[in-house]
Amino acid sequence: MSVLSRVSNMFKAKVNTKLDEMENPIELLDQKIRDMEESLNTAKLSGAQVLGNVHEVEYKMKEAIAESKEFDEKVKLALSKGNEDLAKKALERKLNSDKSASSLQSSFEEASKKGQVIKKSLKDLEDEIQKTRTYRDEAAARLNNANATQKVNEILSNVNTYSNKINLDDIERKIEKKEAMAAGLGDLKINDPLEDEFEKLNTLDLDAELLKYKKAKVE
Repeated sequence: MSVLSRVSNMFKAKVNTKLDEMENPIELLDQKIRDMEESLNTAKLSGAQVLGNVHEVEYKMKEAIAESKEFDEKVKLALSKGNEDLAKKALERKLNSDKSASSLQSSFEEASKKGQVIKKSLKDLEDEIQKTRTYRDEAAARLNNANATQKVNEILSNVNTYSNKINLDDIERKIEKKEAMAAGLGDLKINDPLEDEFEKLNTLDLDAELLKYKKAKVE
């Protein structure tokens, strides 16, 4: 493989990766649903024509059957009146009606089968659209959850990086060092004799307190 071919393949791979990152799966699903709905509407128009033909053939077939019955009654009426010529004419019309009804019956059955297939196909497409809509809503919820989780994990990952970590042991050692220094400075404090005298005045005299307690008991 030539260098140019390899460079071209690498460029295409990077472009495809970027395109994949840019594509929003929910937008792709929405477009798919719109395409399916458009196909459904087109199929419904064509299906309506086929089903309309089924009803038209059925109507003509019923007309032919009704006409056959009508001429059958006329044949019987003509024969009852002794008019065979008229009976033959009526019989001819009846037979033509029977032939037409039979032909229309075949056309009706064939058209009905096609109509049932079309209705099932339309129903299947409607079910598929509904299934895709449901999946789209579930996918949107999953995608939102994934994006939120990713953001949380990115924040936590950033917080847990070495540069952002706080070493509690180091802080504790610094505080202890400050406390020790403060205590050391306290030890270096020079006592004032006058202050010591006043401090002694505040010292508790247990003998005097005991004497007070004995006097209180006697009284």
